[in-house]
Amino acid sequence: MSVHRGHCRCGGVEMHASQAPNFLVYCHCDDCRRSTGAPLLASVAFPKESVVWDNLESLAEYGNQESSRLFCNNCGSPVAQKHAEISDRIVFNTGFMDNPDAYPPTAHTFASKQISWLAMDDKLPLHDKTILIKRG
Repeated sequence: MSVHRGHCRCGGVEMHASQAPNFLVYCHCDDCRRSTGAPLLASVAFPKESVVWDNLESLAEYGNQESSRLFCNNCGSPVAQKHAEISDRIVFNTGFMDNPDAYPPTAHTFASKQISWLAMDDKLPLHDKTILIKRG
């Protein structure tokens, strides 16, 4: 059984997942940019039932009924996102994972929102909306 681990800067939030990720993506949406302070977010999703929180000492959550962001209330590290429409998964920021090289994105979402000066020539599929959450 493969174990996937992640932790924040101060160690106040730690997790491990026992199942393989089921989604790896770059997101260029405004919400992801603002929540990370970066020009895009690389993320990796795991089935919710496979995620075990090893340390929740400082896990905090901010959001609304549709989605929320998880972060460390001690060091401020962004940790993950929860989305109501995909409540069976937790979407972790790839930078939170102990071995981020193991989770290369397979596509770009909200590609039309990509910042103009950001050069991404990786030849990955480009989607104008999310491919994770199906909206009507």
